[in-house]
Amino acid sequence: MNWVVTIYAALLFFVLTPGVLLSLPPKSGKLVVAATHAVVFAIIWHFTHKLVWKFSVGTVRDGFHADTKKEEKK
Repeated sequence: MNWVVTIYAALLFFVLTPGVLLSLPPKSGKLVVAATHAVVFAIIWHFTHKLVWKFSVGTVRDGFHADTKKEEKK
């Protein structure tokens, strides 16, 4: 795992902490609220972490862009 994905996971966790962005479900017990936020986190993570990973490894590293390495081999 790289730092971009790690920071993304931490920010996603913070934003989905009960009471920060979501307040679901209202008037429920502590475990229900925690479980709901865990499920929301898991769903968002499942559908976005690969995109964040591809974005982070697709950026410029060591002076070369990931797309130019493929073109040079042709």
